[in-house]
Amino acid sequence: MKNARAFKQLGAALVVGASLFLDGCAIPATRTETAMAPNQQLAGVDALLAADSLAATLVTTPAVAAPAPVPLVLPTAPEQWFQPAGRNGGTEGPARFLAAIALHDNPPLYVSEQWGRTTGGEQSDHHVSRSDSWAADLAVRGIQAPTPATELAARRVAAALGVPDWGGGELTRTIDGYRFQVLWKVAGHFNHVHVGVRKLN
Repeated sequence: MKNARAFKQLGAALVVGASLFLDGCAIPATRTETAMAPNQQLAGVDALLAADSLAATLVTTPAVAAPAPVPLVLPTAPEQWFQPAGRNGGTEGPARFLAAIALHDNPPLYVSEQWGRTTGGEQSDHHVSRSDSWAADLAVRGIQAPTPATELAARRVAAALGVPDWGGGELTRTIDGYRFQVLWKVAGHFNHVHVGVRKLN
């Protein structure tokens, strides 16, 4: 009886192990940065953001094997991913999607501010008074100058908006009635990349 129970437990462990192994092999990556699925839903963005925020914890926990990294497919045009979703007229989803691709496998970058600010001008996409916009600032804690992480973030966001090899400044694009604004290496934006989305009309 004890042997039968032990064999059942061993068999179950082998099935789970094989499943985890095969799941990791199911999506081969042909390059390190390879396509976020079109029409990304907020749940998927949350998972991507959560995975990046937990990466440091997983690395410092020797008893737990970290899951295989999710291959990143960088969009090269808005039509590959853009879909209004979330709060404030559908601006939350696109802003958070762009933040997620900027943060993916790009430590120590983090989202330093989003929508909901109660100070500063009401014209800001961050301001709590705005019900038509969302914004995310991408930064490295304690650093007040451009870094490789913020530079990579800016280039990824610009590429997703259809502007490859963008080097900084003010990037503004209107896509299907939504205004996207990226600020990087301009006054007040040397220590973070600003990504703002506003619904027009």
